[in-house]
Parts: sequence; C-alpha cells; structure tokens
Amino acid sequence: MKFNQFGKFGILIAIFSVLSIKSFSQDLIAKLAPVDKTLKKVDSLALLNLMKIEPLANTYASDLYPDWNNVHVHSSGDKLNIPDTYSIDLTGFCMPTKQTKITSSFGPRRRRMHNGIDIKVYVGDTIVSAFDGKVRVVQTERRGYGKYVVIRHNNGLETIYGHLSEQLVKENQEVKAGEIIGLGGNTGRSTGSHLHFETRFLDIAINPADLFDFPKQDITT
Repeated sequence: MKFNQFGKFGILIAIFSVLSIKSFSQDLIAKLAPVDKTLKKVDSLALLNLMKIEPLANTYASDLYPDWNNVHVHSSGDKLNIPDTYSIDLTGFCMPTKQTKITSSFGPRRRRMHNGIDIKVYVGDTIVSAFDGKVRVVQTERRGYGKYVVIRHNNGLETIYGHLSEQLVKENQEVKAGEIIGLGGNTGRSTGSHLHFETRFLDIAINPADLFDFPKQDITT
C-alpha cells in the first residue's frame, strides 16, 4: 500500500516536472519571439542610410535631445546631433486608437508636407500613448493641430496627437503605453473628426505607417 502510494506520488512529481519545463519553455519562446519583430529599421528620405538594425542601444532619449521645453512642437534642428546608427525599440507598443481607417497618408501635399497620418476617429473616442514616455507639450493651435499632445519616449521617438477634443494629461507627466492621454475631436485645422498622428526621431518626421499597421492593429513587419 505504501509502495503504491509512493509510486503514484512519484508519477505525479514526474508529470508536474514535465509540465513545468514545458510551460517554462513556452514562456521563454514567447519572450524571445517578438524581439526581431520589434527592433524596427525605419527608412525615410531624411533618415535613409542613417539608421540600421543593431542590438539595443544604450542611448536614451535624454542623451539624444539637447533640451526639454513645453512650448515648441519641433526641436531646434541646428542643435540636434543625428547618430550614424540607431535602433528604435518598438517593444511595449500600444496602438493610439482602436480605429483602423486611414483617411490621409504621410507625404507631400499641394502647398505643404503632411508629416503624419490621419486616422478616422469620432469625437470622444479614447486616444492613448503609443509607448511609455513623458508628456512634453500640451497646447492648442487654432490654425493647425488644434488641441494636441506631444510625448517623448525612451526609445528616442516623439509622438504627436492632434485635433483632440480634450487633453487629459499635463506637461511633464509620465505616462505608460496604453494610458489615456485625450479624446478624439475636430479642433484646429480640420474638416472632420480624426486623429492626426506623427512619429518623429530627433525632429525628423517618420511615416507612422512604417511603424504601425492600423488596419491590422499591430506594428509592421
């Protein structure tokens, strides 16, 4: 009787060990799998040949940008030192809106450059931060962005969220990816409710579609 009990106990230990090892392996694979996908090479006219895939750099946003201000959307170009290579880490990302329809793409217009993309949102839709970061600007521009928010992120990017109906964060506030920063709207130079979304690296506009696939609600591969 004791032998049978010991035998059953031993079998249970063996099964538990196998399951634990299998679970650990799956967790490890899950953690390793997205690494290649989330280290993104970004090509734009201004950054072409300047940015290459490398192991995660030890350079943080505070080392990249010479100053911090709560007034200007764009940094002073003559003070910025663009590195020869830099890897933008997209891990921990969050889509800024659940809406998927792009109404205006990145690129030149008749008299100006459209430095972001427009996503169809409705007034009151939740808008969230794309990455962990710190809110740099919360301002209103009647003939431009309308009510907008600028966030600087640890991966070197700055993201801009324009035409909001409400701004729900304050300047110098730290935010997490997915944290609500405002509500969709139709303020500023806008002909209908939408989110104007920009991604910039050292004040160089990068096509957000090179980073985010809004229809699939994922980063691009």
